[in-house]
Amino acid sequence: MNSSSVEKFATSSNHALEIANAISANKPINRTITALVLKLQTTLSIGQIIETFFESLKTDMDICGIEYEYPLLYTHINHGRKTDSSYSYLIEVDNDTWGNIVIYCQADLTQDAKSNLDELISAVIFPLRNAIQYENALVVAANESYLGLPNWGLLESQINREAKLAFREKQSLSLVLIDIDRFTTLKNNYGLLFGDLIIRHVYETLESILRDTDILYRFGYDQFSIILRNTETYDANNIAERIRAAVSNHELLNDNDKKVRLTVSIGITELNSNDSVESLYARAYNALKLAKNSGRNIVKEADGIFLR
Repeated sequence: MNSSSVEKFATSSNHALEIANAISANKPINRTITALVLKLQTTLSIGQIIETFFESLKTDMDICGIEYEYPLLYTHINHGRKTDSSYSYLIEVDNDTWGNIVIYCQADLTQDAKSNLDELISAVIFPLRNAIQYENALVVAANESYLGLPNWGLLESQINREAKLAFREKQSLSLVLIDIDRFTTLKNNYGLLFGDLIIRHVYETLESILRDTDILYRFGYDQFSIILRNTETYDANNIAERIRAAVSNHELLNDNDKKVRLTVSIGITELNSNDSVESLYARAYNALKLAKNSGRNIVKEADGIFLR
């Protein structure tokens, strides 16, 4: 089996809807699937859903690991271990993408086992979608009530418009993702008010550097996204480096008058002719992950499918 192949799991999404409707109407249905769906519906935590799903799979199949990724919420979850035998499912419901699940197995599955896995994947789709929608609502609410920035819900449509304009005008477009390093630790150590001070400082730094044509979004509590119009990777990298340096060159005072130096990690990428919103964001997100994993306080770029 080619472990790099991706199965577009749209057909079984209809089956997932049938499962959900059958359970709601108390109609007869496979007991294992029913029990799994009911168990997954007890939480709106994406991480808990994936963990519960993985533990359930292990009881019925020779499953070694699971990986789930949803770049638009900076979500990347791993349990177990990776192997050479894997099955990848791109989850879609009504033309909306809800992330990608990769199942790692000890060996290639038989046809019957693969069919069983497909059936089990159907059970996780709607609980997962509901959890993502819940997380999205929290992010939108946070963004609308603070800083006056456009909210997450507008970001996808904005990128679509900007990408179409860039293609039509034959101009470049770059995307920048910014994550405040160790933000949760700083907030826990120094309090919520200091956390708000950090957000405000980074926001004001961004405003002082960005051009009038640049589009700034707050993406999650401690992350920002920037759409750079008519900007190639080289110039996007220069802007990102200016942001990184400006943030790290300033110290904030906490309640005890202790100086705290902030840093940010940044991922950048440039729009290419084959991009969708998901692929553009996924590439920038992977560059951001590389920056975080490379020691933080650094800018990394994704050029096509390559990271550097």
